[in-house]
Amino acid sequence: MINLKRPGRLDTVHVPRSASSSSNNGSSNGNGSNGSNGSGDESPPLRRKLKDIFQLPLEIASTLSKEDAHYLEKRQRKKWWRSMSFPKVPNDTLEAAHEEAPPLSLWLKVLPLGCIFFGASFNLAILQSLKDSIMVTTAGAETLPFLASFVVLPSSLGFFLLYGKMVESLPSRMVFYVSIMPLVAFYLLFTLVLYPNHAALHPMWLVDSVAHWVPQGLMGLVKVVQYWTFSLFYCSAELWGSVVISVLFWSLANEVCTISEAKSVYPLMGIAANVALVLSGNFVKLVNTQIAVGNTYVSLCWLVGGIVTMSSFMALAKTVLDKFVIGDYCSLDPTTAAKPKRKNKGNMAESFAIIRESPKISNLAILVMSYGISHRLFEFAWKGSLRALYPTAQAYQTVLAEVAIATGWATITFMILGKFVFQYLGWGAAASATPVAMLASGGVFFLLSLLSGSMAASGNMMFGLEPTTMAFMGVAAGAITQVFARSSKFSLFDPAKEMVYIEMSKEEKSKGKAAVDLIGSQIGKSGGAWVTQALLLVTGSMTASLPIIAGVFSVVIFSWLNAVRNLGSMIRKEEEAKVLISMDDSQDSVDDVEPKASAADVAPA
Repeated sequence: MINLKRPGRLDTVHVPRSASSSSNNGSSNGNGSNGSNGSGDESPPLRRKLKDIFQLPLEIASTLSKEDAHYLEKRQRKKWWRSMSFPKVPNDTLEAAHEEAPPLSLWLKVLPLGCIFFGASFNLAILQSLKDSIMVTTAGAETLPFLASFVVLPSSLGFFLLYGKMVESLPSRMVFYVSIMPLVAFYLLFTLVLYPNHAALHPMWLVDSVAHWVPQGLMGLVKVVQYWTFSLFYCSAELWGSVVISVLFWSLANEVCTISEAKSVYPLMGIAANVALVLSGNFVKLVNTQIAVGNTYVSLCWLVGGIVTMSSFMALAKTVLDKFVIGDYCSLDPTTAAKPKRKNKGNMAESFAIIRESPKISNLAILVMSYGISHRLFEFAWKGSLRALYPTAQAYQTVLAEVAIATGWATITFMILGKFVFQYLGWGAAASATPVAMLASGGVFFLLSLLSGSMAASGNMMFGLEPTTMAFMGVAAGAITQVFARSSKFSLFDPAKEMVYIEMSKEEKSKGKAAVDLIGSQIGKSGGAWVTQALLLVTGSMTASLPIIAGVFSVVIFSWLNAVRNLGSMIRKEEEAKVLISMDDSQDSVDDVEPKASAADVAPA
């Protein structure tokens, strides 16, 4: 076992580049000895080069994850919207990061944590393509809102209750394994038993038997029951994202890493997750186009086999983390290992009261709700249109794999370029980028989908294009919307949201974040499903609901942009007030100095 209590034993003392270069010059000017002073403490050149190679990724990562406060350190930005003359911050360079280089021993956390996050993200991308392709191509997109409300949401709440019991009763290191094993076991059960026998297990008579008295808009719920094994698989796949990534991994990472370490570790985790998206998308394409051509069950076996293999890889990485990180998940430096206390998030009534009292919190809640509702509405409509063009499960999976690959590359790009959007265009442009892009590309998707539907009904062509070609163009615009909505969330939307909290008082910040998380996030996740269910009850199908969904989508996006405008106006007023206060303080300092200067001038005379 490696002892990490004294990290200095695993790392060499940092030597500035200038010092190392001068020592090299001194060596070259001598008679070929190791140093002009005869010192034996210098690291060998090869070891120093290896140290620089391994330290470079940590330094680069630390420049990508500066605290949000750095974006608002400098004032006098009241001319953001008129010129490009505001202070361009943050100014993070590798030279600055090298002065406070993270210890090399940090790799003992980065590698196992990165492997766990890589495996979890790899599995998530495969599960997302599997669950949608199986459920949508079999039962239709009309089932998705009912699955979200009546299956996934209760299952998530049930897991969180069970998770609390596990944390209380099980050793902390066992919670991870005990939480993952049932999911992986069910994926195997579905692949080996349930899916091969689904024709016998599903009550195929159910839809026909209730069709005469159940409204058409509720047939999606009936199909959720009829295809119950597929519904259970869909639910278990959804739980992987909320359980393994949102709860297990980030709880583990927050326990293992201190705040100072997180600045270098977390950006590398994000890169690992998005590389996993790219590789998993290519793996799905390879299986469907080269291995299981036209055979859905063979494709399912290979993909679930990949999930099981990657889950075993995650368990191995977790075992390494347990073995080589000292104590019950403590810092490499025990003096900085203090963890924040658990905060009381309050109840629903308190959250609504906080939102009503604070204009900033209410606008932040609108931001979060608008993102969740608009994205969920768009996803339901896009996946329904996708099914019409790609009716088989394998074709559907391949398209989703292409979207996953593009999302991975786009997210990595935005992670690198995101800070420059804040730096050169300001907060308002960064906060508006996601809704504007979703409105533009999503609007094109809805427009082309509606035009293709009307052209197919009338049998006419438009602009020399056939209805199918128009539908393909609409789906492509929808794919762009999906890629940008997911990739920009972590690099633009979330940082812009968090910056608003910086100027708040400590109490308002803690209560406000809890209120936004509780109200905004939950309503955002469920609101799209509720709206779609209501529209299905009224219109009877996803296709008939498309014009209304497009209208609601646009209204939500415009309310989102209005909240951004309100927050931007508040930030500008605060900045201008701080500039005036700063100018007054400067003038007072000048007034205090001038009388002394006058007395000094008079004294010699």
